[in-house]
Amino acid sequence: MSRGDVTISAPARAILRVYFVAFLLVLYMPTALLVLFSFNDSNNISFPIVGLTTHWYADALNNPDITNSVANSFLLALVVGAVSTVLGLLASYALARRNIRFKAGISALILVPLVVPTVALGVALLILFNKGPVPTPLGIYPAVLIGHVVLALPYTVLLILPRIAGIDKRLEEAAQDLGASGLQTFTRIILPLIVPSLMAAFLISFIVSIDEVVIASFLLSNDQLTYPVYLYAGLRHPDTAASLIPVASAMILLSFVIAFLAEVLRRRGERRLGVTA
Repeated sequence: MSRGDVTISAPARAILRVYFVAFLLVLYMPTALLVLFSFNDSNNISFPIVGLTTHWYADALNNPDITNSVANSFLLALVVGAVSTVLGLLASYALARRNIRFKAGISALILVPLVVPTVALGVALLILFNKGPVPTPLGIYPAVLIGHVVLALPYTVLLILPRIAGIDKRLEEAAQDLGASGLQTFTRIILPLIVPSLMAAFLISFIVSIDEVVIASFLLSNDQLTYPVYLYAGLRHPDTAASLIPVASAMILLSFVIAFLAEVLRRRGERRLGVTA
């Protein structure tokens, strides 16, 4: 038995297995049902399943409103991922490598969006953009972009900051002793070691943006919609709900794949730095 192993009796192990299976069922059963109903040959989203068909996917691809909203979501998520990763990198490097006054307060301030309800955050941003010192027009750019960056930034910092803090400072000191400038030390020492974490931060920011509906519903204009907002509005009309489910199923599965890839990249970054997960 290794040092970290814990002795568990046979009944306790059986209970834990049952609990784990029940947990997975509760967690993933709604997603499985959503994917199943995307192939249901009926307008009614209910059991029993009438038959299996793929024509709802064809209807979604031929619907310009759906394709435009999906394109808006993907483009917005790409921009949010890039901006959040760059800002998270700058903030993480400053917090990990610089002596900053009120460092704990700044760190807590960056993480506040994780604990503030998204409804409250959406209302606050709406008031800021409409009544603030610099009135900002509502829409995907820049209002929703700013809101999603605020929401995604804490995740990027939580992914990048530990990786930078885990790098031995002696590597930077040795590079500086050999005549490297601060920028050269950062680009040739720090950056190559944290590339997996940067990629993971980008992917997580992408997921946060592409799935977000609450903040976007407050800040969007009527002529431009992201798919989550379009989906939420379409569910009020039962006749059109069936054509919305296929894209929702595809986006959920894509989110699972991206989240899995982000975790793989995170673990690869830990191994590169010699950190045990």
